[in-house]
Amino acid sequence: MPMDNLSSLIGAAVAAKMTPDFIEKEVNTRVEKLVVESVDKALRTWSDTGKLIEKAIEDALHVDRLDLPTYGNVVAAMVKAQVEAKVAPLIAGRLAEDIDELLKLAPSTVKLSEIAAAMLKRHDDDAYGEVITVIVEQNEYGSTWVYLDEDQVHDERNKYRCDYRLLIGKDGKISSATLREHDIKSSKHFGTSYGLEQKLRAYFACGTVIEIDEDRVVTSVGDY
Repeated sequence: MPMDNLSSLIGAAVAAKMTPDFIEKEVNTRVEKLVVESVDKALRTWSDTGKLIEKAIEDALHVDRLDLPTYGNVVAAMVKAQVEAKVAPLIAGRLAEDIDELLKLAPSTVKLSEIAAAMLKRHDDDAYGEVITVIVEQNEYGSTWVYLDEDQVHDERNKYRCDYRLLIGKDGKISSATLREHDIKSSKHFGTSYGLEQKLRAYFACGTVIEIDEDRVVTSVGDY
């Protein structure tokens, strides 16, 4: 076939394809492909945009504090649970004993004559006559001061030398007291108290009512 005829055929074929619709379709296809490739390239992890997106996602998923228990905390919690399980019954038993003892020391009511009788017992074998001090003093407000000393005899003028000075309210309960120069309400008292002091502290703690029966209070031993 002559070259002129071949060129004519190719020209005609190209002209036939180069219609407006064909050109528009091909342009759209290639532009779409180019856009996809450009976006893909721009969003790859090593690109600036990709890094920004990755950082934004990381920030969105960030947890300020993941509070997971450490091994030590877990062990401590287990030990605490075991100790509580073992110790609680022991403590409950001991508290029950202490409460029983406290209730024995502090009945709901006690007479002043009974307190004096207990004070006298320590002198039964080695003394005679007046051996303790029990002074009762009513005040104008309806309360009663009671001065006690189980080792010394003091007269009215020296009542403030007594080891125990109690203010009994209208309800018969100890509202305040000084026990061997210590305020009964003070938390600064150290050591264990015994005898009369222990009982008076128990009376105060449990709200024991002290009945003032002055006519029956005995302060001497023997035939005095």
